Amino acid sequence: MNIFSKTIGYLISVPARLKGMRFGKNSFIGPGYVVAPVLKGILLGDNTLIGRNAWLDISRYASGAEIRIGSGTQIGRNAVISASKKISIGKKCLISYNVTIVDHDHDVFNPEIAPMDAGITEGKEILIEDECFIGAHSFILKGVHLGKHCVVGAASVVTKSFPACSVVAGSPARLIRNLKENENHDSDAGI
Repeated sequence: MNIFSKTIGYLISVPARLKGMRFGKNSFIGPGYVVAPVLKGILLGDNTLIGRNAWLDISRYASGAEIRIGSGTQIGRNAVISASKKISIGKKCLISYNVTIVDHDHDVFNPEIAPMDAGITEGKEILIEDECFIGAHSFILKGVHLGKHCVVGAASVVTKSFPACSVVAGSPARLIRNLKENENHDSDAGI
């Protein structure tokens, strides 16, 4: 990467850095990201790339929340990652565009309080281990743990955990197959 590109990347990241977000070596966030009130607690590993128009958020309703994104991970444009507890994304993950990762829900079930005023539920940690792939338009919801090298099909809603090398898809996501059980790695998974 040339000095001009690095300089532009750094300048784009200045508002996030001023709000407490920490960047590893050669890590960048694309333009148009939302500068939430609090970004302290967000840490990008080295050589991490987040596409344009991302929304990274540490909930104002929680203290000590974290978002940790491992080295070499790439996240596509329009990503939403919001933590009230902790979201950990491993190394060398590939997360497509329009993916949402949220470790809490909006508290909408009390008819005496408007949803806008109700806040959020207690968070449950999300762990996405190394080398996972998450397809476009997918949702990873609270309490999910995806083992190493999981593959999530496009437009999936992941509401429960899956072990390493799982291929999952659907709404809610279900196991399609395990890559370790089918070593030929053909592309007939239907995702």
